[in-house]
Order: sequence, then structure tokens, then C-alpha cells
Amino acid sequence: MRSFYIILMSLIISSTIFSQENSKKQNNYALSFGIADNFRLDKFNGEIAVKKIIDNTHQLRFFLSPRILTSNQENKTSGNNSIQVRELRNYSIGVGADYLWTLITSEDINMFGGTGLAFTYGNNNDKVTVNINGHKSISETSNPFTNIGIRGILGVEWKVTDKIGIHSEYIFTGLYNWNKSEIKSSINNIDNPTTTRTSSGISLGSGVLFGISIYF
Repeated sequence: MRSFYIILMSLIISSTIFSQENSKKQNNYALSFGIADNFRLDKFNGEIAVKKIIDNTHQLRFFLSPRILTSNQENKTSGNNSIQVRELRNYSIGVGADYLWTLITSEDINMFGGTGLAFTYGNNNDKVTVNINGHKSISETSNPFTNIGIRGILGVEWKVTDKIGIHSEYIFTGLYNWNKSEIKSSINNIDNPTTTRTSSGISLGSGVLFGISIYF
């Protein structure tokens, strides 16, 4: 997170110099970078977007949302000499578009709202290896999924300069989900039959995104 603040301060300083030289130029586009509130190095959860400035109160935003989660957990039990190792490898990539409009403006602070469409594809992989007194069993679940739906946005942006804006937004989503689970298991290197399951349904979710926009 410290590196994010360093980058932020560098962009603000350079943008201030640039804006003084180009104060009369109207901004037509913006490049935005955002991270979710649960962001960390092993759980990348962010958004990259390009905004088209239609006028002073309306914007069109196209976004790309990559998400990655990796985790390794190991549990040991001395009583029966057992070791359990769990490996998580989850990823997804989302794309979509939002239409945003300004609700309230006060000096350099803008409150905005919007609505949009989103599509996501990803895969959740969970592998558990258990070794008890030399007897080894492996269970691996692969869960590719897709979802598509709508989202609503409510946020606040502070225009630090004409070229830099810092924003925080609340995003609410309603999605139709489809996923296919494949479960593979083996005991002492002897494979069991693969189990396949499919499911679908509607889900609701929400989250907070913090970001910075560079206008040009």
C-alpha cells in the first residue's frame, strides 16, 4: 500500500506542473486505476478503466477488472503424523461499461452516480493433499465460471488538480452466474472417477473501490 501512495504523490506533483502549462486545454478522456478495500499482494482485486468525457456532467467508462487470489496452507498433526496442504489458485477477468453522471458539485468535490453492464470469466482451483503415515490422498476441485449482469455506482471524486482526481465509489451488482465443477481425487496414486456438477443462479453483491483518475 505504501508504494500506491508514493505513485499517487508523484502523479499529483507531475500533474500540477503539466496542468499549469496546459490549463486552457479541455479534458476529453481519463485513465483510472482502482483497488478494492480488501486488496493485498496475494489477493489482487482492482479495476483499470478509460473514461470518455461527454460534457461537464456525463461520462462513459469502459473497464477491465482482473482479480487473482493465491494461498498455501499447511497443517500438521503430531498424534497421527498427518500433514494437510491446501493450495488455492483463483482468478477472474471482467469487462464492461458504465454510464456516469454528476449528482452534486461543490467546489472540487463531485458526487456521481451511474449504471452499467459487466461480464466476468474465471476459474477457482482448490487442491487438498493429505498424507497420513505414508498414505497420500489428493482432492482437486476446478470450478470455471461465468457471470453477466448489471451494476449500480455511487461515488465521490476530489479533483486535486485539473488533471488528477481521487475517487471512492460503492458498487452494487446483480449477476446471473453459471459454473461447472470438476472434482478429481486419488488415493496412493490410484485415481477415482471424476465428478462433474453444473449450477446456475442469480447473486447480489457489493464492494468499495478506491482509485485515481488521470485526465487528458
